[in-house]
Amino acid sequence: MRDKIFVDTNILVYLSNEDSSFHVEVNKKFIEISAQYELWISRQVLREYAVVMSSPAIIEKPLTAEEVVQDIEKWGKIFKIADETSEVTEILKKLIKEYDLKGKRIHDANIVATMLANLINKLYTLNIDDFKKFKGIELFSFQELIK
Repeated sequence: MRDKIFVDTNILVYLSNEDSSFHVEVNKKFIEISAQYELWISRQVLREYAVVMSSPAIIEKPLTAEEVVQDIEKWGKIFKIADETSEVTEILKKLIKEYDLKGKRIHDANIVATMLANLINKLYTLNIDDFKKFKGIELFSFQELIK
């Protein structure tokens, strides 16, 4: 059985957004990672992806509602999807207290809680700084591996 890796929202966005300066490098690393690991996302990641990819304030060429739904269906076939369970909520509460988290940092902690509840300790993200603080998580980007 292959190790699991969780893929952050920004990776899905850059995989899809061919106009991005990160598109080529993210795709290269994604191909490498997908050959080595079992790929995971969460419903939170799918929601965040839909927000970003449909928002003209965030992305230059936003997707239509139909295109967003098609992408959500596509990602559901590529990735295993971790659901938010009561265990995720319990872990999230512990992380909020342990790291004194507030505001948007709680979204990041929820990703970590989802990972931990599903026994995933590897994360592919471009937002390395958002996750460095969490113990026991290995961070992958196309630039480096941080432990």
